[in-house]
Amino acid sequence: MDFDLRLAALANLVTDPSPAVEGKLLTEMDRVEGVLNTSTEYDDLTAALKILAVLATRFSYRVLPMLTAFVRSVQQRELTWGGEPVAASHRRYRSAEQLIREAVDVPHAVRYIHIDALMDFLLEIARSKDSDTRNKAERALESLATFDLNLFYGTPPLGARPQQEIVEYFARMEDGPLLANGGIALSMLRNVLSPAIEGHTWTYNAVNISRGGVPAGGGVAEMRDAAIALLKRMFLLSEDVPHRKRVLQTFGSATRRERPSSDVRTSEMFERNAVEVLNFLRDQVASQELQLVQSIEHDAYWNFYHAASQPIAAAALEIRDAISQLSEYTIYKDLIGFEGIHGVWEELKSSQTDWENSDKTRRAASERYLQEITPETYPKWRARILEFAKTRSDDLAMFPFFYDFLRSLARRMPAMALDLLQNDEGRMQPFEIALLRGLWESDRALDALTLVKGWMAVDRSKLSTIAKSLNVDERPRLELLAEIMDEAAKADDSEGTAAIVESMGIAARQFSLGQAEAKGIFQKGMRLVTARNDPRWVNVVWFSRDISKLVEAMDAEERAEVLASIVSVRKIGYETEEVLSAIGKTDPKAVLNFMMTRVRTERELEDDPSLTDGDEARFEAIPYNLHRVDKLLSTLPGELLRAVRAEFTSDDAGMFPYYGGARLIKAVFPDFNAALQAELLSFSKTGHPTDIDFVIGVVRTYAGDVPVLDICKEIIKVVPERSSAWGEVAAAIESTGVVRGEFGMLEAYQAKRAEIAAWKNDESPRVQAFAVWLIDSLDQMILSERQRAEAGIELRKHRYGVGSDPT
Repeated sequence: MDFDLRLAALANLVTDPSPAVEGKLLTEMDRVEGVLNTSTEYDDLTAALKILAVLATRFSYRVLPMLTAFVRSVQQRELTWGGEPVAASHRRYRSAEQLIREAVDVPHAVRYIHIDALMDFLLEIARSKDSDTRNKAERALESLATFDLNLFYGTPPLGARPQQEIVEYFARMEDGPLLANGGIALSMLRNVLSPAIEGHTWTYNAVNISRGGVPAGGGVAEMRDAAIALLKRMFLLSEDVPHRKRVLQTFGSATRRERPSSDVRTSEMFERNAVEVLNFLRDQVASQELQLVQSIEHDAYWNFYHAASQPIAAAALEIRDAISQLSEYTIYKDLIGFEGIHGVWEELKSSQTDWENSDKTRRAASERYLQEITPETYPKWRARILEFAKTRSDDLAMFPFFYDFLRSLARRMPAMALDLLQNDEGRMQPFEIALLRGLWESDRALDALTLVKGWMAVDRSKLSTIAKSLNVDERPRLELLAEIMDEAAKADDSEGTAAIVESMGIAARQFSLGQAEAKGIFQKGMRLVTARNDPRWVNVVWFSRDISKLVEAMDAEERAEVLASIVSVRKIGYETEEVLSAIGKTDPKAVLNFMMTRVRTERELEDDPSLTDGDEARFEAIPYNLHRVDKLLSTLPGELLRAVRAEFTSDDAGMFPYYGGARLIKAVFPDFNAALQAELLSFSKTGHPTDIDFVIGVVRTYAGDVPVLDICKEIIKVVPERSSAWGEVAAAIESTGVVRGEFGMLEAYQAKRAEIAAWKNDESPRVQAFAVWLIDSLDQMILSERQRAEAGIELRKHRYGVGSDPT
């Protein structure tokens, strides 16, 4: 019996309560357990997991113990496929990890029956070393915590029972395990505290998405109270700032609501929750790190701005008033403050002008603080700066005021900046560039030079930082930049390469500012990264002003070096296109040669799995869309087609539409314009079989997206009747591109038939014969497609029902 039919039969049997069926299902359950416990055959194990998912609704009490034992044991087995050990090339798709990921889905139908056991099972998998497996388990846990409108109000209604059990599960944990599982726990608590509830219902031709606010009934209010109590406990588990920030983000879910509710009890629940959270945060303000105070202030203002009641607004203002007592935070907010609220809250809520004026206020405050720093006050300011420097962000651009403050400090009081760099290097590491830039502008620049040369002698990881500090408009210190390049060349590692690339970027900018000798530094760096087969410099030097001025000053040989240095880039992005565009303004044929070199390289690498597997590692010669280079190469249609044709053989015809050469043509001529068509006609008129195959391959690349009938007709005129070329041309014509709806393909075929019908009256007998032949084929396809679409609709009606649809 077909496996899918067997699954369908089992699905029908699990609802039959008769003793005979019970016995058969128990036998099947025992067989599945035996396979999962002992088998090494991959296909048998996947089949057993699918059968277990069907049987789960009948034997839910056995599912999770069986799956737990399987997950723990399968990792120790040497898997086979077809009786042979799984080949290395197939282990990515037929592995123990893949089986474990499939096991995660098995208990879905009974996920709310044994929640504690399911939590144990999924949390164990969520500790996997394999990221895909870990992510699959985490998604399943988050889904478990999410409200489902259809189940919440279902028959019988679940209400908030699953979410309550999840909260109780984590609440029973000791502090250590709870902290260890903190990331997952907080993700799930965000879902159980979500103010929204959503549900989906399906019919054969539609999916209805319903969304509303979570009500207070069904145990929701009690569950939310318990979740907030758990969050308070988790906040105090660790003083680690990232941990507490994650808890603060989760608290945010407890203070939000989907929309105003007409239900008094629900409104009271949301108000009570918000006030409770805000009061807790108010009590934490005085004892928290300044960066946490910043987050608390940000969230409090959000609650004030969106307050649905006066008690919520009042609780938020109490946080504001508590924060206002922290004099250190006022300074911190002026200098760091990327989340802080600057201004009077009541006025900010009603006026955009007050937000816009905050930058002026902060700059004035920064200047005032600089004037306050003297030899006598420096010890206090030094401690303050070190404290502020503890703040971290994923984006260093979040610190513009602190950067400017430190740069000005270093320029005006260089001795203090040198002290920070020499004696607190670790703490100040993220802000070394700002301090160095100020020092280069100060009267202690020579001391700064001595300092960085000392760094260079013992720590090459500093080379990139030093190079970035030289990105200035005046006095660029190119001799130091050249020394950095020389030192980086000695380090044959990623840090050395990164320093070379950064130095190239600085050199390119300095050249654009008029520093002619910077060109030599750039060229030297480019040769170094080319030798290392590392084209990352394009990500630093792609800005059109910098690269355009460099290219204008290069001769043909130097431009060729640039192209050679980036030919190995994995994917052509906008950065690479900017460089190519700059070169193409002077020498478009060089850019064409570059693209064809990549096409050849892709063919050479197609058997190398390290360069063809995975989105990041995969070498993609030509992107599906070009944004700058296409405008250059579209002026060379003949040269482009001849270059691609030179790489084409008839053996390539079958896969040619998917190769880089064909993709290059389509990327340059996405609309199959007249210039391209004229060049293709010149090839088709030669009558040479390989030329014909080439033209057909190009036409097929467009997959029905653009009109190709004229060129197809010309091909038909020169090829023998009913030759293999007829089939290829037919495939090009029959391609439909994107279609919509159940009958989209049918309608597309009917449109194709109508277009070809006119060919019956063409002056060429070959075209007439082809039209008759193709229309006959299209008629069969139309009939088959109609039957397929109608059968598909009937099957979906059977599976999902018709709902209120009148048909």
